[in-house]
Amino acid sequence: MSRPRQRRETEVFSLSFLDCICCGFGAIILIFILSVAQKRTIDRISVEELADRLRRMETQVSISKQEIERLTKLLTAAQSELPALKQKTADTQLKLTDRKRELLALLQQTGLIKEALASLMDKKKALPTVEQAPLPIPDVDRRQYLTGFRLEGECVLFLVRASGSMLGETVEDATERLDEADYKKREAPKWQRTIRSLEWMLATLAPETRFQILLFSDDASPILPKRADEWFALSDKKAIAEIVTRLNQYVPAGSANLERAFVKIRTLSRLPDAIVLITDGLPTSSDSYLSDGPTTDEQRVRFFREAVRNLPERIPVSTVLMPMSGDPAAPALYWELANRTRGALISPSKNWPES
Repeated sequence: MSRPRQRRETEVFSLSFLDCICCGFGAIILIFILSVAQKRTIDRISVEELADRLRRMETQVSISKQEIERLTKLLTAAQSELPALKQKTADTQLKLTDRKRELLALLQQTGLIKEALASLMDKKKALPTVEQAPLPIPDVDRRQYLTGFRLEGECVLFLVRASGSMLGETVEDATERLDEADYKKREAPKWQRTIRSLEWMLATLAPETRFQILLFSDDASPILPKRADEWFALSDKKAIAEIVTRLNQYVPAGSANLERAFVKIRTLSRLPDAIVLITDGLPTSSDSYLSDGPTTDEQRVRFFREAVRNLPERIPVSTVLMPMSGDPAAPALYWELANRTRGALISPSKNWPES
């Protein structure tokens, strides 16, 4: 009979279990060691960063201390200047007070002056008004210079030569001035004398006399083209101002066609009662006779006689003959014209009409 098998007892702590325990414990130790090493590295980096931040903060603190010292010095200086500024402010306030007093006094004086001015204006309005002459007369007592000029009548025509010859008293002088700028041409002494002579004669007209002005060179046209059909009165200040402006803006140029000027007279709204011709010699061109090359003295005489044939009849023509050398026939022919029309001829001195 066989013997029964005995059961083997189980051992809790076997070799395999101990091995697992040891391995796990070793892993834990390894992880701990690795963690501690890594922590030391991180701690070392953090310490270096903190040291660097500390150095920067110390630098900033140093800079801040320097800035505080600078601001302290500025504050000390400002505090030391404060009493002087307060004193200056007080002085300024005193000055402003004085200025206010002066301004108040000035305002009071201004009020008094305004009252006095208003009183004077009232007195002025009460005074009888004196009509001023639209054109100044240099010397009223010198009207005798126009002795023989028939300026009577309702309408007087002034015929003014405005050719290039009016720029000089000799042909050479006038020719040289033709190359100058327009403003210099307008300032030519002979042309300025012509303008002043015309203004003087206008100013001596009777108050009831009306007038018109024609400027002639290559052509003839009224001084105010837009008012060609009008006859002006000295009381028309607007027209007088426009005429004076036009005369001062005009630039003499071209030849002198007296024939065309006399023909133009026939086209006016009415014929004048007297003509005053301001010129410096015989005409230099004509519509009836054309010439090639330089104009001779004989041709100019012919131009003059042809122009006279176109002059309306029974109108006195008085001539103011400005100086011009090299035209010997001019005085005799214009005297002949004055004698035939019962006009007059004057050849004024260089300083006429000023003296």
